This record gives sequence, C-alpha cells and structure tokens, in this order.
Amino acid sequence: MNSLSRSPFPRRTARAALLAGGAALLAATTLTGCGLFGSSWDVKFEVTGTGQAEMGYSFSGETGQTETASESLPWSVSQNVGFGFNGVAVRNAPPGTACRVYVDGKLHESQDKPDSEGTVSCSVNLQED
Repeated sequence: MNSLSRSPFPRRTARAALLAGGAALLAATTLTGCGLFGSSWDVKFEVTGTGQAEMGYSFSGETGQTETASESLPWSVSQNVGFGFNGVAVRNAPPGTACRVYVDGKLHESQDKPDSEGTVSCSVNLQED
C-alpha cells in the first residue's frame, strides 16, 4: 500500500484522543474551580447606591469576565465556588456607590469610594487551607 492509499483512521484516532484529553483537562479545571475536588465557598458580590452603574465580575473557575449593561442599584449576584480569584468592578458609579464581597455570609472586602473616574472594585482570592 502506498502512502496515498493509507487509511485516515490512525490520524482521526489520534485527533479524537487529543480532543478527549483536552476536554477532560477542561472539565477537571472547571470542576476544581467549583470546589468538587476541594473546599467550596458561597461568594456574593453586592453593589449598593442609587442610580445605575455597569458591572464586570468573575467567579473562580470561570474562564472570562461577565459584563453587565447599565444596572439599577442596589445589585447583587452569588455563586458557590472553589479556590481562586473572585472580583467585581463597578464603572460609571454614582457618588455613594459601594461594593462588597461576602464569603459564606461574612464580609471580606468593602470599598465605598469610587475613584475620580467613577470606578470602584472589590476582590477576594480564596485558597485551600
């Protein structure tokens, strides 16, 4: 059999194995970030104030940041997470806007003074004990 008539199955098998391995790695990373292979915490982002603002936030285990359009204040979002970085940034924040991060119901971070550009942010990095 010459090289032009070889079966493509070995290549497809190798490609399928590579894709399956990548999917398994992604799943393990995501599950670890959700606390299935370790500790987990309930994280809540809270933004208080009046008026409207734009929020960008990410929970540990997520691959990107979630962006919101102009949201009415007060605003909050919660999620159960594993170890890693969790943060919220508020843009176009009116004076008096504050952000808070709660972990398992306890306040871990609070900022109550938007900078001169109307931005305020809060974060917490959760680590295994």
